[in-house]
Amino acid sequence: MYKLTIVFIFFLLTACSEEQASTTTSNTVSIENAWIREAPPNASAMAGYLTIHNKTSQDRTLTFAKSQTFKAIEFHRTIIEDGMAKMRHQNELLIPAGTSLVFKPGDFHLMMMGPKTALHKNDEVAITLGFKNAGVIEEIEITLPVKSPR
Repeated sequence: MYKLTIVFIFFLLTACSEEQASTTTSNTVSIENAWIREAPPNASAMAGYLTIHNKTSQDRTLTFAKSQTFKAIEFHRTIIEDGMAKMRHQNELLIPAGTSLVFKPGDFHLMMMGPKTALHKNDEVAITLGFKNAGVIEEIEITLPVKSPR
């Protein structure tokens, strides 16, 4: 947990607003501004950011993320509690009909744990996002570039 806290503090201190212009779309959602923050060598976790647009008239639930490049990917949200920044694991994330969910530094993010290889600026990582609607799971493949903090 200590290493994860150090990595998280590094992410907060080096927050940047650089965005990726590419978009991934399906009939139900579109993904924009997807990227992963480059981490120091031997980091045990990295953070991923993106914007998910629910293009339907029904709620969608983001239920999982997975990648061959990481041991696990979880959804986290940074909150301030008693003056301290803390991460809270989110099991699923609801995206109401016609709205967007933004993953950004200091808020929701993909906590990408246990990278299986060192990742550097300009590398690209494929991940799969799973969305649930009326009991049916839709998987969407996206690619996130690795970017270094400014």
